[in-house]
Amino acid sequence: MQIFTRLQTAIAVALFVLGAELVAQPNFFNQIPIPPLIDASLDTIHLEIRMTNHKFNPSNPSDSLNGGVDQPNGISTYAYNIAGDSTMTILGPTLKWHSYENTIITVKNLLGVSTTTHWHGAEVPSQMDGGPHQGIDPGETWQVGFPVLDSASTMWYHPHYHNKTVQHVQRGLSGMIIVEQEDDPIRNTLPHTYGVDDIPVIIGDLGLKGSASSSVFIDTVKGKRPFNLVNGVTNPYVEVPAHVIRLRILNGSTRKGILFGISESYNDPHSNLKPFYLVSTDGGYMLKPDTLTTLLNGPGARDEIILDLSDYIPGDVIYLSNLKDSLPNSVIGSPLVAPNGGGQDTTIGTAFLQLRVVPDLAFPDDYTPVTTFTPFTTTWSPGLSDTSNIAQHRLKRLVMQVDTISTSPLKTENMFTIDSNSYDMQVLNDTVCVDTKEIWTIHNTTAVAHPFHIHKIQFRVLDVTDSLGNNVDLEEQGLNGPKDDVLVLPGWTLRFLGQFDDYPSAIEPMNGYMYHCHILTHEDSVGGGMMQQFVVTNQGVCESSYVVDAKSDNAEMQLIPHGSEGTLSIRGGAEMPSTITIVNLQGRQVSRQQLPVFDKSFTINIGDLPSGLYLIEWRTHDNVMTGKVEVLR
Repeated sequence: MQIFTRLQTAIAVALFVLGAELVAQPNFFNQIPIPPLIDASLDTIHLEIRMTNHKFNPSNPSDSLNGGVDQPNGISTYAYNIAGDSTMTILGPTLKWHSYENTIITVKNLLGVSTTTHWHGAEVPSQMDGGPHQGIDPGETWQVGFPVLDSASTMWYHPHYHNKTVQHVQRGLSGMIIVEQEDDPIRNTLPHTYGVDDIPVIIGDLGLKGSASSSVFIDTVKGKRPFNLVNGVTNPYVEVPAHVIRLRILNGSTRKGILFGISESYNDPHSNLKPFYLVSTDGGYMLKPDTLTTLLNGPGARDEIILDLSDYIPGDVIYLSNLKDSLPNSVIGSPLVAPNGGGQDTTIGTAFLQLRVVPDLAFPDDYTPVTTFTPFTTTWSPGLSDTSNIAQHRLKRLVMQVDTISTSPLKTENMFTIDSNSYDMQVLNDTVCVDTKEIWTIHNTTAVAHPFHIHKIQFRVLDVTDSLGNNVDLEEQGLNGPKDDVLVLPGWTLRFLGQFDDYPSAIEPMNGYMYHCHILTHEDSVGGGMMQQFVVTNQGVCESSYVVDAKSDNAEMQLIPHGSEGTLSIRGGAEMPSTITIVNLQGRQVSRQQLPVFDKSFTINIGDLPSGLYLIEWRTHDNVMTGKVEVLR
């Protein structure tokens, strides 16, 4: 490693600048913006969502990526900003959360359309998750407050408004979340100076379309995204010190998978890749750093990688590349995937981000370099440490349904589903008991790779079997760390272990957490999509006896199944209309009925239910009572 004195550093800067004049860097001329870092421990975070204008190629003012002749301020975009600020013209500020501390955030919608803000990767109450049920109408402000239960990790926030997620994300609404943990012994051994050696790398894709008036707009419909973005600009570069650095990589693209590699060549086909350390995945640190030369990453996933640049000197360059020619054909982003393939990069070769090594003098005086990478070991959290005491096993099949109804053109928007069921906001597909562990099996029966994402939890991948029955190496795939978003290739069967702690709620669709494909055009299809929802409910519901007398201060309920008659009697009374919900022990809602006002008893027809145990919730205007019944035939 070389140590520069102030004089030597100044000389190096001059040589670097002179070298830059003599040898222009090919096709990398936009320095990536570093979003401002907003610390949640200092005060309530007040976010505003507003329409703005953005230039995607600011170094070339005449480029159509900056708008048409009648768009001097740039192309119309959406952005998050701190209230009263207008720094961000795309994306949003980076939010810094602290484990075990309370965080309060308000989100004001200044758009002309409804939207949501989802905290992707965070364990929060369902009412604060920001999914499809938590819409924010124009002019309204949504406030959330919760203790941060997550460990040190990289998460993100983005819209999740049903049938509009694609449009809102494509228009620019995404931002990074960094969770820090006060008792984290690993933090100070890793680069942690934000924007200097700890760099947010938010990857997006951009499609444009023109209009008769010569204006240029973002293409928000399904189709080719020909331009790759890093932190909102094309042709990107970032200045880095000649020390150990960390890249927090977020694949925020709508559809594309990425095969990362590090090289000193902007067109390295795969032959001279440099090793890097994968230290953290979606939910936190790996069991140990994995030394890799490539890493496959799907939409929605986050990976923290470490590069040791101590052998480099100012003026050197290296590249973060997308080795798309080596992507599996099934991954959207591969040039061989029809119809849109990987699209066209504005940078030459395989590289999409240039890292320019510059002297320490270029950085703030309080920057303290990390000069050596220190390996570490961790363990799984207690709930994920073993597979004993599993409360439930669930199988989820990723399915393609062929359109046999439409005439030409065939419908393709909702051709992909989970278990052949399109998303319905009013249906709970699974009910999970709080404080239990479950094993979920994801089987991809389609010919396309799908990034499976689940809200609320971080899970442990137990094993993966490919289409030939061979075990997939978890370390090579970067899967030995906590995940909430995992790319499942065709024919794969992937099993994960999840611990469903905290935040139980009533068995109501409004309390649902989502699980879905994070290819947004699959998740967010008109009329349905590749998404379902589950509820985490109170342990008492799951442990109550077979025939239940439930009482509260001013009401009681007795459930009596009559198998021979195919009916269920509710003994009690309701002075106002009420609701009865029936869920099987696989967690699927099988019946939901509105009950009229009644006194003493009411009979429900359950003749179409097979024998088995069922969870029952009776919700009146002032009470919620639950129980379990056994239906015998």
